[in-house]
Amino acid sequence: MVTLTSIRATALLALATALMPAQAHQHQEAPAQPQSQCPAGDIRCAETVTAAFGPDGRLWRAWVSEQQLYLDSSTDVGANFGAPLKVNAEPEAISTRGENRPKLGFDGQGGLYLSWAMAREQKYSADIRLSYSADGGAHFTTPRTINDDGLVAGHAFNEMLVSPDGDISLVWLDSRAKALVPNAAAGSAVYFARGNLRRGDSQFLNSELVRGTCQCCRLAFAREPDGTQALLWRHLYPDNVREFALLRLKEGATAQQVSFDDWQLDGCPHQGGALGISDSGRYHMTWFNAGRKGQGIFYAYSDDGGVQLSAPLKVGNNQQLASHPHLAVQGQRVDLVWTEYNGSEQQLWWQGSTDGGALFGPARQLAASQLGSDRPFVLTHDGKAYVSWHRPGLGHFFRALP
Repeated sequence: MVTLTSIRATALLALATALMPAQAHQHQEAPAQPQSQCPAGDIRCAETVTAAFGPDGRLWRAWVSEQQLYLDSSTDVGANFGAPLKVNAEPEAISTRGENRPKLGFDGQGGLYLSWAMAREQKYSADIRLSYSADGGAHFTTPRTINDDGLVAGHAFNEMLVSPDGDISLVWLDSRAKALVPNAAAGSAVYFARGNLRRGDSQFLNSELVRGTCQCCRLAFAREPDGTQALLWRHLYPDNVREFALLRLKEGATAQQVSFDDWQLDGCPHQGGALGISDSGRYHMTWFNAGRKGQGIFYAYSDDGGVQLSAPLKVGNNQQLASHPHLAVQGQRVDLVWTEYNGSEQQLWWQGSTDGGALFGPARQLAASQLGSDRPFVLTHDGKAYVSWHRPGLGHFFRALP
């Protein structure tokens, strides 16, 4: 029988393994490259890779090497990539961790947007940064700081949505309250800012959305068909119980608790959730917990913005430390990916549904890495789904999903 203590221990082991820089088994790309021998800009030795499709079907990748943010793109769905471009002219201490990495966004007029967290001089302090290209990546603006408090405080774990007409929405975890009042309530807060650089709206006024969040789990930020935005995050409930909550960014909306696994933890799991919203408005969610009532990866959907959820579906193998889930949805298709660890290698797993999440087919292992890996992510474009999975020291694994 698996006990709560053993689940917690294995969960922490999975976290340590997933965050560990490593070399891994090569899957068809160039030979493995020891990180100490990497030339500047070599994607194989990046700690993380962020990938996204632009509206024209071009696949973009962003990664960090020696305090430079690099970007490349492919016009043939990842078969070949052009020469890397540098985004920031001046080196910056850009966060490139599993839960806290650069983000990509696109408008409908050739605009390309990058946001990231830049570490500051004090431990756990950072600023949210934004750079913009009006010409598809040929030139980028000087990065600007989005948090407007002027404090050396925690501003990180940013997520970004960009509309076709260039409205930029940013959310992030923010600890400015702690910097101002050291004995402030536990946890962090989620802040929001919006601007439109195409129209000259560069003020990005900051507003607090919610307070009392977990301090270091990634946020999930998605849009309903009518443009209403929704946020999924790990919240800090009484007695250090850390559960997921959902908020529609709409006047009068209230936050809804959506996981009830009773994970009491005096620390941060570094395990964010994922949120996808279908054309019908159905919310699809996945998360990881190691609580007294629920242990492992779960999936659920909601047809009323999180007020009521389907019975959570257990995903993955706890005995192999299943963790770090992500999902994406297109129409009735739902694709889930996650990692497992069998004692000798990290494994990439997938499971899919073609009926809106009511039923899922059998889980399948897609790839493996002998020592470590980044988080996996599902990307969608033109009715197809793909998985993006980076293996430091080896390179970026990108494949169409079954």
